[in-house]
Parts: sequence; C-alpha cells; structure tokens
Amino acid sequence: MTAHASSGGSVVQAARDVRITEVHHHAPVTDAVVLVERVQPTTEAVGEVFVGRDAEVESVLGVLDPRHEATAMVVVSAVAGLAGVGKTALARVSAAEAVARGWFPGGAVFVDLNGYALQPEQQAQPHQMYGPLLHALVEGAADRVAPRHQAVQYHRLLDSLAAEGRGVLLVLDNASSSAQIVDLLPRSRRHRVVITSRHTLTIKGSRTLDLRTLSRHDSLILVRRQLEQLSAWDDRVHGDQTGLRRLCDLCGQLPLALHIVTALLAGAPGLAPAELADELAQAHSRLDLLDDGERSVRAAFDLSYHRLAHDQARLFRLLPLNPGPHFGIDSAAKLLGFQTHRARLLLHELARSHMIEHVAAGTWRQHDLIRDYAIELMANHQDDQREPSERLMQHYVLKSMSAVQALSGGHPPDDPRVQHALAWFDQELPNLQAAVGMGVTFDDVDAALRILHAVVRVRRHRGQSAELAEAAARMADVASSAGDVHSAPWALAGRAWELGARLSMYGGSAPIVELLELSVESLRRSLDDDDAAASEWQVTVVWEAARSAAAALPEADKLAAVPLLHEVARTASVAGLDDFMVIRPLRLALTHARRLGDDLSEVLTHLVKARHWGRRQRIPEALDSLEAALKPLLRTADAVAADADASRQEYLWRPFTATAYDTAYAALKVRDRPRLYEYLERATRLALAASRGLDSAEHVVAALSHFAELHHNAGNLRDAVGLYEEAVGAYEELEQPKDVARTLVNLSAARTTLGDHATAVEEAQRAVALFQTEGDPSATSQAGTLLAYELLALGEVPRAVAAATQAEHAAVATEDGDCQVPAAVVLALALRQSGQRGRAGRAARRALQVAERTGRADLYFDTRNRLQSEGLV
Repeated sequence: MTAHASSGGSVVQAARDVRITEVHHHAPVTDAVVLVERVQPTTEAVGEVFVGRDAEVESVLGVLDPRHEATAMVVVSAVAGLAGVGKTALARVSAAEAVARGWFPGGAVFVDLNGYALQPEQQAQPHQMYGPLLHALVEGAADRVAPRHQAVQYHRLLDSLAAEGRGVLLVLDNASSSAQIVDLLPRSRRHRVVITSRHTLTIKGSRTLDLRTLSRHDSLILVRRQLEQLSAWDDRVHGDQTGLRRLCDLCGQLPLALHIVTALLAGAPGLAPAELADELAQAHSRLDLLDDGERSVRAAFDLSYHRLAHDQARLFRLLPLNPGPHFGIDSAAKLLGFQTHRARLLLHELARSHMIEHVAAGTWRQHDLIRDYAIELMANHQDDQREPSERLMQHYVLKSMSAVQALSGGHPPDDPRVQHALAWFDQELPNLQAAVGMGVTFDDVDAALRILHAVVRVRRHRGQSAELAEAAARMADVASSAGDVHSAPWALAGRAWELGARLSMYGGSAPIVELLELSVESLRRSLDDDDAAASEWQVTVVWEAARSAAAALPEADKLAAVPLLHEVARTASVAGLDDFMVIRPLRLALTHARRLGDDLSEVLTHLVKARHWGRRQRIPEALDSLEAALKPLLRTADAVAADADASRQEYLWRPFTATAYDTAYAALKVRDRPRLYEYLERATRLALAASRGLDSAEHVVAALSHFAELHHNAGNLRDAVGLYEEAVGAYEELEQPKDVARTLVNLSAARTTLGDHATAVEEAQRAVALFQTEGDPSATSQAGTLLAYELLALGEVPRAVAAATQAEHAAVATEDGDCQVPAAVVLALALRQSGQRGRAGRAARRALQVAERTGRADLYFDTRNRLQSEGLV
C-alpha cells in the first residue's frame, strides 16, 4: 500500500509483518520514502518470533514507564547495534508492550527514517515527516495546515497532548544521524521516544542501549521457533541438534542471519541443518549463502559500510589482518601506519557505527560475519596487505620484548612496570598466539620465535610449569620446522625449557641430561668458529634455557648443563657479543664445577674464558684464565697419573696447550716488543707446566717445538733458540731422528739470523745427515739448501757449492720443483762466487725452467726477479 506524505515523502508497506493503519495522501516532491504507522498493542500486533531479549525489553520499558518521569529532559531510549542484530524488533516489541499497558493515550507511532539508504535524498528528513506524523496522531490534522507551518503545528499538538496528560510514544527507527531526529523530539518530558540506529547517537537526555548478538542458547531457540512457524511439524527442529548448533555458530548468533538460514531450511524441506552448515563452512564466503531473496546480510552490511569516511573504511578493511580475536589502538595504528591518536578516533567512530564491538578497555573485536565482509572488501579494493602485516608483527615483537625486559629488570613484583607488563600480556595473549601462527604461515619465523620467547618468559615468571612446557614445545617445533642454522639455538632452548618445566612437575633428570648432551652436539654443528650465525637474542634465549634446565636438575646432575653453558659462551664470543653475555654462563658453569669438585669441568670453563679474552685481544686476562686453569688441571693430571689410557691424558692436555698457543699467537699483534715477549714467555711457561704435569715426554716436546717456532716468528730469537735446543734433546731421548732433524733446521735458521753462522752450519749438517739416514730426499734438499746459504755467509764457497749440488741432486730425485728451484738458485750463487760463471748461468736457467714447469706464476716470477737482481739471467 503506497501513499504520499504531505511533506513530499511516501508512506509504504516495508515488509509482510508491517501493517499500516493510517496513511495520508499529498503530491510527491521527492523520492524519499517515509513510513509512519500506529503502534498496535501486543494483543493485536502481528506476532513474530522474538527471543532472548527479556532484559533488554525491560530496560527499554523502564525508560518508557510514565511513572518514572525524568526531570528537565525528554526521556529517550536509543537502541544501537550492528546491522541485523534485531534493533527494530526490540523497539517494536517494547513499544507494543508499552501501548498494551495503556501508557500512551495520546498515541504511539513508528517511523522508518531509512537513514542508511545509499542515496542521501532517499533518507527521510524531519520536514518530510511532520505531515504524516500529524495525521497519524490526529486524523486530518495535517489537512488544515500548510506544509511550511507543519513543524510548528506538530510541536503545538505535542504540547497540547502533554498538557492534557496524554503521553505520546515516537519510535524513530533506522536513524543514521542526530540531524534526522533532533527536530522531531518533543519538548515535554511526558512524551517518550525510542530511537534505533546502527550508530551510537549522542542525544541530550537519551539512555543508550547497545544491543549485542544472541547467546548460543537463544539463537537455537530462535531458529527452532521460526522453523516451526514457517514449516509446521518439521522434524528437523529436533532431529539434528548438532547441525542446528553449527548453523547458529556459523551465523555468529546474528538474528538477521539466523532468520535467513531458517527461511532457507523452510524452503528446502529435504535439506538437513548439518548439510546447510557444511555449505556455509565450505563456501568461499558465508555471505554468499546468507541471502534468502528478500533479506541479505551482505546488503545490510553494505548500507553501514557506505556511510564510513575514507580512513574509517580503510581501517575497517584492514582489521582482519590482525590475527587474533581482538585488537587495540596500537595494533590499529600499526595497520594504518598512523599515529595512535588518529587510530583512536577512527576506532571510536567504527564502534559508534557498530562495525566493530567494544569488548574491554581499549579493546575491540569484529563480529565473524563482519570480518568476512571486511575480507571481501579488502580483496575487492586490492588493499596492500604485506606492509600492514609486517608493521603489526613488528609491533607484537617489540611489545613482547618490552614486557620481557620489564620482567628481567630485577623489579619487585608490585612494581608498576612489572604489573603493566603482565596486564598487557594477559590482554594480548590470544593475539600473540595467533601472531605466532601468522609468522610461521608467512615465513617470518624469527618474529614468531621472539614472541614465543616472551610467552615462555612470562610463564616462567609466574611459575606456570604446564603452560611453560606447552609454550616451550611450540617454540622448539617452530624452530625445528625452519631447518636452518639461525633457528637451531631456538630449538635447543625450547626443548631445554620444556624438559626443565616437566622435570619440575614430574621429577627425574635422565631426559633433560640426555637433551643437554644432544644440545651441545647440535650447537657445535650449527655454530662453529668459522660460521657463527647466532645473534645476541638467540644466545640470550639459549642461555636462559640452559640456566633454567640447570636449575631444574638435581644437584648431583648439574654438571650435565656445563657443556651447554660452555657452548653458549663460545657462541656469544665468536659472534662478537658483549663480554657479559660470554662471562655469565661461564660463572654458572664454574659454580657447578667447584660445588661438585669436578676439576675437569673447572679447567674447561677457564679455557673457554681464556679463548674469549684471546679473541678480544685482551692477552693479560687470557693468561690469567690459563693460570686459573693450571691448578685444577694438575690436580686432574695427578688423579689420572696411573691411568694407562693415553687418550684421557691427551684430552686434558690438548685444550690447554692449544689455548695457550692461540693466546700467544693472538699476542703477536702487540707492537710493544717487551710486552709481547713477556706474554709469549708466560704462555710458554704455562703450556710446559701443563705438559710436564701430565708426565708425558711427547706432550712436553711438542709444546717446546710449537712455542719455539712461535718465539722465532715473533723475532724473540734467543728464547726461540733455547726452546729449540730443549726440543732437540727431548726428541733425541725419544729417538725420533726426523723430528730432531726438523728442529735442527729451525734452530740453525734462528742462529743464522742471530749471526752465529759457525754453530748454524754444524746444526744444518747434522740435519742433512739425519734426513739422508732416514731416506727423506725432500727434507735433505731443504736442509742442504739452508746449509749452502750458511756456508756462503761464512765465506766457505767450495763447501757451499758442494752442499748446494747435493741439495739439487736430492731434489731432482724427488721431482719436487719447490725443493729443486731454491737449490738451483743457491748453487748458481755459490758457483758465481767461485768464479764458475758458465756453470752458474746454467744453474740459474735450470731454476727458471723448473719454476716454469711447475705452472706456478708466483714461483717463476720470484725466481726470475731474484736471479735478475743477482745478475745471473
């Protein structure tokens, strides 16, 4: 039934359950649609299924009750909520009940303002409604008034009715702004107004009721009753309870969606609720199916969306990128890349328009169907998702790290910083857990692991062992799935935390001891000295896990954690992290070693520290650490003196002497010669003390030889000569002639540099003879070449020619160009000094020919340049 309003609008029947009792006809001026109808009492109104709103109806009736008159204001009940949540139904039911109770003898009318029409001209404005309202309240009242005077007449009528004690109820439905209704509000508080809107409108004197979705129980009742009404005796109402519950959940308990699926079921008698639920669950978009031809959830949402401003609409579309169930101001700001204050304003506007729901202080959520709708829009608008997602993940990572820092600062439990960090964690935990999944899905494993680390730390702080074990296991699984060297420390840390937590719950140390042993091996394989991939954060994570695991172990088993503590320190050192990060795990390892009297663990701890100081070029500290390691080393050596297992002794000796040697080698960068020689002497003394403490001649002589060469290379020739001499004597006692000869060659070279040519010649001759006896022509050639140079230095040219000739012959026998070239060069020099220039030239040409045959350009050009400088080629 269609009629035209006196102000130019139309009054139409909007749906099958709307009955218009009075209409008034005037010529149309615009296309705006105005629906005005008298409210019928409950006993006469068309029945509709309405459940689950008892408290809300009572709230509205409490405002409408004329016995509860407010003072100095018009009493208005503003019902706000999401599109399709049932605002109109609540207003109708409440108004019908108020009329049935006889509260409004002056009349009660319902007006659809059409406030969310896509075209602004289709939205009803006050000047278009005065005529229909006058006619609805007093039949024929509008006929006697010109349109321009209808507003004045409308308010005069309301004032007159108020004076007569005849209250009027206005139900202004579907308002989108205060401008649509403010001029319609009565001036007397005897009258009442109920307003519905998708926005939370600010109206003087109003009491706002935000309508939420139904409970699961009430949703099920609504579907049952509606289906019984549409399809009497339908067995599906009781035969498929599980399917009906799934349908309600997939509709997000939204009344409009529930009415639509019920209509779909009624129209398809053979369709089981479970089948329709499956279709909804599997649909590309649930919104595609939530349309029964007359009603559409998407269409309802469209009307709200098109009212949003540009930035509001963009934020609305991006909100589904937040992985968790709710979001706050900070996360919204990160999605948009805006400042916090701008995001706050946008969120409040979205909440006012009920496109999002307020769930707690500073926290909102999107209804499931609204979220689906936003995802559709995001795809349609081709919004960039990568950068907002990255900003949001970074936000969760940084906030998680800040919370961990607050808990790690040594503050008392009641410190505001600690309380704030824990409160933030409690609020954001669902989002953090969802962000972990988001990080794994989009290949941002590092962010996922950092967030999980924060979860673990908070669980540890609160002593929540079961939750700690769960979070740590998740952390280990995520790290292991990454399968790269960067994630290895996280995997180890996660397993250590997990087992440490389980140990505290159930006892027993065997699993964690086994884990720690495997952790050491894995860490060694993944992070070696040549390829350190650990960051400060990763090392910190492993350190905390190792400390946690050690704390969970029984006292007798704590040594099992020492190797992992060593690896944590070593990794931090190689990665170039702060000294503190290296020293703190070593302190804990040293505490366990000393408390349990384990000298070997104490020695190894000091050696890890010494190597660290050596890497830092802090030679005195490195030597101090070696000094500290020596005493427990010697105690350990005494304990195994009767042990025939040589590998056990070597295991003790090698790390110490290797560390001493590396420290001495690092000292070579010291430019101050006296200090350098002091460091070398100290390192040598410590290495020899350790070797002699093991009562092993082989270890002693090896230390003598290695450190003699180190002194030699540093230019500390006198100390080098002394060590070489000791090494020669030790090798002779061990009857190792080749080692004697090799050491004699080095000793001879050192003496030559010192200018003691005569003794150098004697030692070189001994070396040549020993190499010949041992049948080593290459070594014989090298020693003979050195001897020839030393004889030339003494001026004994004939002997030099003989030595050089012998050296060349030995090299030729081996076809070793590296030996033959220097032997031919020294022979050419000796022959020239003997006056045999022809033979000297031929020897020089042989040297060049052999150098060229080796294919080594460096050897060829070095040889040619040398011979040219001597005038031999």
